[in-house]
Amino acid sequence: METPYTDPTTRLRLLESWLPLVQAENERYGWQLAGPELEALILLAAPQLTTSTNLLTARVIIWHYQQQLQHNAQ
Repeated sequence: METPYTDPTTRLRLLESWLPLVQAENERYGWQLAGPELEALILLAAPQLTTSTNLLTARVIIWHYQQQLQHNAQ
């Protein structure tokens, strides 16, 4: 998967920032995603997540991209 977040430091900060919320949503909705899948979800959603201005918007973005990943896996 191509991502604009190729700088290792930027990528790590991005993952560290969003992982707690993505993990919480993973548990909340029972997605049962493992570490690499959570990372992929964050990287896929990153362009939109970085523009979100509140928690609700970020949660909607995460849900949307998880649905997209799930649909693409089928």
